[in-house]
Amino acid sequence: MTILVIATSSIRSFRLSIIDGLLFSFSLLLIVGWLLGWIQWGHLLVALIGWMIPYVGGRLISSRLGLQWIYKCLATGAVVASCLAIAEFLTGTNFFVLIKMNNSLYTTWHALQYRGGFLRVEGAFGHSIALGASLAMCSVFILVVPWPHWLRLSSLLIVAVAVGLTFSRIGLIGLALTLVVALFALRREMLASLRWKVAALFGLAAVLGLPLIMKVFASAGSEASGSAAYRTNIFSLIDTASLLGIAKSWDVESNGKTYFGEFQSIDSEIVLTALRFGLLPLLLLLAAILCCVVSVLRDRATPASVAVIGVIPAFATVAMITQYATLVWFLAGLAVASYNRVPESSLSTKMTVRGGRTSAIQYREEPRWLR
Repeated sequence: MTILVIATSSIRSFRLSIIDGLLFSFSLLLIVGWLLGWIQWGHLLVALIGWMIPYVGGRLISSRLGLQWIYKCLATGAVVASCLAIAEFLTGTNFFVLIKMNNSLYTTWHALQYRGGFLRVEGAFGHSIALGASLAMCSVFILVVPWPHWLRLSSLLIVAVAVGLTFSRIGLIGLALTLVVALFALRREMLASLRWKVAALFGLAAVLGLPLIMKVFASAGSEASGSAAYRTNIFSLIDTASLLGIAKSWDVESNGKTYFGEFQSIDSEIVLTALRFGLLPLLLLLAAILCCVVSVLRDRATPASVAVIGVIPAFATVAMITQYATLVWFLAGLAVASYNRVPESSLSTKMTVRGGRTSAIQYREEPRWLR
């Protein structure tokens, strides 16, 4: 689908940005590393196909479709996924797991997760963290679509409940950060009355939901605390990373299993990127994230850039897996593109006089450093 989006998009008004340059340099470094034999072919494919294609798709899709239409799709998709997640929790059945496939991927991802005796919903995402982080990112689009306030608030509540039922700290932190940043940074897209209603709803949900969630984490005992300690320990592997290429700690056993040090699974995209590709490619990605943060601080936020900022903590604590990875890179591309294509509701109006006639021109000054 993303390749079709790219193939049918227009580059007539396309303009390169600093982030485009950073990601092009990142891709070029990876290809050079692979040609030198320093980077694995499978890892290269993950970055070029799994990351860069969604980024280019998000970068170009607004050349054919209006931003508000894209936002409506993302908001509607989040609500539908959330309803399915709530149904999964109530029934104890993941409908997507019932679609059985006799292969290794199904064996890896089909097992449902539990925490403190409660099912951690995951929908079609294969993992509760992936679902929670994805819904957290999409929550911002519910705030900016032209729906009635009651519909936006009820939709946001449904998404918040679904994120809570993942019992994922990353999803909950991502949702909270996304909403807080949106309330302060998207003043042009949201009326003050809506911002107050969202803040009140968010506070009420926290008061009612946090005690239950904390109880689940407490009953999970060593399972929850152990996963947090594990994520802390894997950061020690950064010392084994190369400037370019796979880390010195990489090892393949006779049974084909790969390890970095004593860890087979690396639940941190920052650490995993450094170990697979090197410190230089990682610095380029961190620079792109920094550009996104600076744009928001300079009052140039867009919904997509807020969505990316909301999951920054997840980059340090979970790897990019399943649809979550695709969504992150698609929204990163959309964030860059949306600086050039801004919805009419967020544009300023300038009055001009031409030939004795007064006309209104809508505009938004584009930050020069993003061009």
